[in-house]
Amino acid sequence: MSPILDPPGPAEPPPLPQSGMDAPYRAQLDRVAQEKQAALAEPGLSWHDWLYFSAFKWWLAIALIAVDGWIVGYWIEVPNVYGLAASLALALYLEFVLYQYLWYRPEPRERAPKGGFRPSWHRPVEFGRWTPERRLAAEGHPAYDPSGGPDPREFL
Repeated sequence: MSPILDPPGPAEPPPLPQSGMDAPYRAQLDRVAQEKQAALAEPGLSWHDWLYFSAFKWWLAIALIAVDGWIVGYWIEVPNVYGLAASLALALYLEFVLYQYLWYRPEPRERAPKGGFRPSWHRPVEFGRWTPERRLAAEGHPAYDPSGGPDPREFL
């Protein structure tokens, strides 16, 4: 057969340099192999967790921008500045509360509230529904930093 129609054989890796550069190259290859093994040992978030903890944030933001655009478009078509301001303010507040409900996470070094959590107009839940802290609290683990270490605000 002709060499054009013959399938190529297995590719050979490039030869290692034989000079004094062999040791750093070998060390780099070993480091990459160790990183690959570590990545395989700890794969990270599951698809479900990644979807809820991260990806839906972007899709929700896109959807909320579309809703805000519809509101602005409606009030521009029906020229009413007061209706535009009132409905846009209400929509932005509801979007903020929705985001807090789904993804609010306390600061990493924040301490648990002394009298327990009380909902307010800007913080309807203690932990967002789709956050790791909510899962920890549901499993009975402390979601706040249990060490009680120094508060970074004390050093300002």
